[in-house]
Amino acid sequence: MKIAILALIPQLAAVLGAAEPLPKVTASFYAFGYVPGHEKVRIMTGPEAFEEVQLSTANIVGPVSAVAVDGALRICDKPLTVEGKVTHPVLATAKLPAGTARVLVILFPAAKDSKEPYRSLVLNHDLRDFPLGVYRMINVSPHPIRGAIARDYIEAKPGGVANLEPAGEPGAVVPVRFEFFDQDRWNLLTETRCAIRKDRRWLTCVYQDPVTGRMNIRSIPDRTPVMAAVTE
Repeated sequence: MKIAILALIPQLAAVLGAAEPLPKVTASFYAFGYVPGHEKVRIMTGPEAFEEVQLSTANIVGPVSAVAVDGALRICDKPLTVEGKVTHPVLATAKLPAGTARVLVILFPAAKDSKEPYRSLVLNHDLRDFPLGVYRMINVSPHPIRGAIARDYIEAKPGGVANLEPAGEPGAVVPVRFEFFDQDRWNLLTETRCAIRKDRRWLTCVYQDPVTGRMNIRSIPDRTPVMAAVTE
């Protein structure tokens, strides 16, 4: 009898382990570019459940009540049936920062030799430290960047994130200049003008195109209501 009971312990542990729910996270998504044929993705929302999301290069989409598997979100393609079994090819694996309940997943087309078509950047999106009137500068390029809006200045190393809150009266038009450091010198990334706004927040990302090698910068408004993000 003792031997029989001991033999059942591993099976019982497996059953109990399978019954544990997967951790939930509220996830929104933004694409800085599309992988051809993968403008729509599927987000895992349960052990066998998925929600389809139409990616956008103009707006943040979501949120989706996703599940984490081994500390990451799985961003998948439409299902395929192989030898009678349904599978969901993984387009990107977004590793979650510890302790986050609400995230923004930013997707970029990966290099041609990458295992997954998209590469991802995951940001804490509870917005507690992201007030209106702020530009959140995200440097996912391999080069240091620096920039200024009016007289307010930031620097960001590769992989760095910095907040820039330009001072001035709402509506005032001010100069904008950003540079990146390469080949032992600072190179112009962009130079323009913008109006100071205190009723919006922006995500501004600097990245390098994996195909052309060109450095790019793009800003998008983050219209997520702060109270909704904090209380969800």
